[in-house]
Amino acid sequence: MNRQFLEACSQGDVNRCKILVEENTNILFSVTPHRNNCLHIAAMLGYEEFAKVAWSVCPSLFSGTNKDGETPLITALMAANVKLASDMLTAASERLRPDIEGGKPLNKMLLKVDGRGNNALHHALRNDFDELAVWLLDIEPGLSEHVNKIEESPMHMAARKGFSEVVERLLKIPNSPDSVPGKDSALHFAVAAGHKDIIEKLLNKGRPKLAHHRNEDGYTPLICAVSNNSLEIVKIFLRHNPNLAYDKSEATGDKSEETGEESGETGDESGETGPTGLTPFLAAALYGFVPIAKEILRTCPDSAYITDDDSQNALHIAINSEKLQFVEFILSTPQLHRLINQDDVDGNLPLHSAAILCNSQILRSLLNHKGQDYSARTATGNNAVDTVMAAENEMKTLKWSESFTLVSSKIPSIWRDSAGDEAKYMIKQKAIEEVKSLTERYISNTSLVAALLATITFAAAFTLPGGFSSDPSDAGVPIFARTAAFQAFVISDTIAMCSSLAVAFLCILATWEDLDYLLHYRKITTTLMWSAYATTAVAFGTGLFTVISPKSFWLAILILVLSCILPFLSKIIGDWPKIMVRLRVGRHFRSDLVPNI
Repeated sequence: MNRQFLEACSQGDVNRCKILVEENTNILFSVTPHRNNCLHIAAMLGYEEFAKVAWSVCPSLFSGTNKDGETPLITALMAANVKLASDMLTAASERLRPDIEGGKPLNKMLLKVDGRGNNALHHALRNDFDELAVWLLDIEPGLSEHVNKIEESPMHMAARKGFSEVVERLLKIPNSPDSVPGKDSALHFAVAAGHKDIIEKLLNKGRPKLAHHRNEDGYTPLICAVSNNSLEIVKIFLRHNPNLAYDKSEATGDKSEETGEESGETGDESGETGPTGLTPFLAAALYGFVPIAKEILRTCPDSAYITDDDSQNALHIAINSEKLQFVEFILSTPQLHRLINQDDVDGNLPLHSAAILCNSQILRSLLNHKGQDYSARTATGNNAVDTVMAAENEMKTLKWSESFTLVSSKIPSIWRDSAGDEAKYMIKQKAIEEVKSLTERYISNTSLVAALLATITFAAAFTLPGGFSSDPSDAGVPIFARTAAFQAFVISDTIAMCSSLAVAFLCILATWEDLDYLLHYRKITTTLMWSAYATTAVAFGTGLFTVISPKSFWLAILILVLSCILPFLSKIIGDWPKIMVRLRVGRHFRSDLVPNI
């Protein structure tokens, strides 16, 4: 394409173009280095008048393709110029007539695909030109049969976009693809987007097989609807075919290989995968969607008893996902009580699954159910207490202590104490392994706070409230020396300073990597720190009381009360988690199992 003609095309200069064409008719066939002809350029830049002149003189420009495989029609669609694309389609329909050999140049032009495997119909749908898409299908139904490089057919795109009329038209074309093995089908797309009308069309108008198609995760469209918490869509599927509630998800080969690679790279933590062989009811348990589970249970009652590939039932899965509301739904539904004592492939009851997680809320719900078998053992001979004790990573946490207390309270008293002693021993062994880091942490924390309190109380001793007397007979004597509040200030400030200095000195000695010494050190320093903290608060309150009470007694009382109750409030707030555990567990609470270090 010569420079003058390229400039005319780029500027949409119709008159200049006509002059150049009169001089050389073949100039219309010239192309840029990217093989764009003048109609491509007009379509890119939206020059409608220029485009009309070009195709009226040379209709064959419609069939030209650039290096990306795009025809001028595709270029106009990619530019989202629906008017120009419609005009092109009208003009092409009029000017690209069948040749004498029976060829159909219009249809050939429409069926061309670009480098990404998209034809004109793909681009029309991508840019939301649904009316133009129907028009294209009326001209060339074969457009519906092409799948692009990302394995999307026009049916996929129309279902995802929610173009009901386009889907209706595609359903009348028997060969229009709606699914690819191991990928999301058109029905999956409709479910994900929540297009109920399209879901009903696909299910009821010749494509019911899509309800059984599984995507790359092995999920059917119904399981996807469950995972999206789409109750109304679930109802549509169950009305269409209740047997869909029995379809299980399947582990795909690609998924397994990918999971294996990940677990090899990242270790055991990421190597764990979710359950396979899920039914819609099991999927509802996995995500904790109770209303959906109720609907499935109402339509297909026995589907609730199906287990996954590891023989885990809905209660196992809800517990493993820590969905307390779903667990309570199962426990409160008599129809589902058979799930409570059903074991999986390893002999684990749902109770054992909760014990593995040390989830005290779920454990409490299970243990309070009258049908629970407390003494059941797994295939390895472990009961619930053994299972909790095996959770070494959770030891020294409040949830582990509460979980152990809950399950041990249900076992026979003849060996309850021995289980408690063993738990204490394991906690101590765990602490011995960490004694060095624990010692360093306690020294760092206590020395910092002790130094801060010592500085505050030492400074307060030389800036006495009210100052000193200027009377020659009492020179250097504090003005309020004879008041009870001042005397309380001096005593509490002295105790606070001595306690904090003692803690700071003990931090120097606390270098032994011995658990017993660490426990002794912690006990002494904790007592001294609380003493320093409490007396510092009292010193603050009595100091202000001394100087404020002569002028505003009520304000002085308020400050003193707040200062005195502060240590008690701090203690309650700090111990609140332990207090709540004690209240929940009641008489079975054992303080020796609560983490102290």
